Amino acid sequence: MTVKYEDMYEELGLEDLETMYDLMYDDSYSDMYYDIVNDDVSEYSLKDLLGDCLIPTVYEGVAACSKLFICCLIFRITVSLGYLPPLWIHITSATSGILCLYYFFDIELYYVIALSVLGVVSLTISHVLLVKYRGPVCALVCVIFLLVCELFLVDKAQWHKIRGSQMIVTMKIISLAFDIDSGLVSLPNPLECLGYFLCVGTVIFGPWISFTGYMDLQYRSMLSLQWFWSLVSSLFLAIVFLSVSTCWSLWFISDEIWKWLTAYRDALSFRTSHYFVCYISQASTILVGISQSPDEWDFTVSKPKYIEVPRSLVEVVVNWNIPMHLWLKTYVFKTSKPLGNFTAVILTYATSSLLHGINFQLAAVLFSLGFYTYVEYVLRHKLADTFEACILARPCKNDCLHVYKKNHPAVIVVNMCFGLLVVFHLAYLGVMFNASTSVQEEGYSMKHTLEKWLELDYASHWVSVATYIFYFLI
Repeated sequence: MTVKYEDMYEELGLEDLETMYDLMYDDSYSDMYYDIVNDDVSEYSLKDLLGDCLIPTVYEGVAACSKLFICCLIFRITVSLGYLPPLWIHITSATSGILCLYYFFDIELYYVIALSVLGVVSLTISHVLLVKYRGPVCALVCVIFLLVCELFLVDKAQWHKIRGSQMIVTMKIISLAFDIDSGLVSLPNPLECLGYFLCVGTVIFGPWISFTGYMDLQYRSMLSLQWFWSLVSSLFLAIVFLSVSTCWSLWFISDEIWKWLTAYRDALSFRTSHYFVCYISQASTILVGISQSPDEWDFTVSKPKYIEVPRSLVEVVVNWNIPMHLWLKTYVFKTSKPLGNFTAVILTYATSSLLHGINFQLAAVLFSLGFYTYVEYVLRHKLADTFEACILARPCKNDCLHVYKKNHPAVIVVNMCFGLLVVFHLAYLGVMFNASTSVQEEGYSMKHTLEKWLELDYASHWVSVATYIFYFLI
């Protein structure tokens, strides 16, 4: 059996490995609830947990997001009334976004605004001088801006604070430039660009949305029951995951037990904090009137059920941050694929690394995850061919040619074992993201990364190497 790397790469969505531990959805905003619990929550009674952790946590989370939601709601109502001319819709979008940036980042908002203005200038100049290369030119300009700011101009703590918003704006600039190159959209005017880049519903917590998706919000229907239900359910799930991240996980699993359970707890705390921000971003996106389908109110940022009860690492990386997965696949991997698969892979990793910032810990996790996912894919591919069973990394279609289908007892057991292996790897990779706020403010260091893995005896790496040797031998 021969496994083609190109087929494996496209099937797995490895272009999205970098989103697995997207720091934007944890450290940059963790200070709004991370300091609530300073003592051992596991020793609390249920009453103490409610009064000293859950209520303050929910209050802090709601308070931190309240002004964002108010601005989003005002913008949505204003657009729905239908009195504003289209140009003023974009002005209102950008103005509301700037107000929220000031609330969250204070004076650092100027770097986000500067990047947005630079994006407008780059699009305009490249449209006039380099008609066929607007995408690459704007991407290069954004990368240079990010590198100069991070390495020379901005304090580390300040940059770490605004890095999430800078990432979203950069993704919007690049996607718009490539969409213009491909003929999907025509060059917007500067106010339309700024309204898109600084859209109040996405500029703080994300997610990335396309320019077409942004433009469609002005044509969405008036406020409806379905819109309200989508909004309320997203907010409810956000609060649930926030409480799990800050209170419940620490209450159920203390520090005194087995180190691997503690590692799982810390990784779970990180993952649920990611889900919290995902659902907050989902709520803010729906609140301003953006949806993935024209007839329904829905916008899915992450699917926790495929991460917490995983079939494979492949499903984890695809469902961790769905909009960014789509962005990387569309504008990086597919765009650079004519240069060769290897070049496309390198450019995808380089792009995502630059978006996330220069960080040893993130790079170590990403490359580890890339190796893990490759090993998992090729091993399961070979086992599936050998035993003619539905045990591939991705679920088989109903009309697959395997003899033993997904409901066969042996197939169920094998897939469960691989799922448990994924949980083990996630605990190992995610444990390092749990640290004090002082460490998070400037990003995680190489020392922090290696110390965390040393505490777990580098077990996950050894298991992955052993798995690859097993694959090679068979």
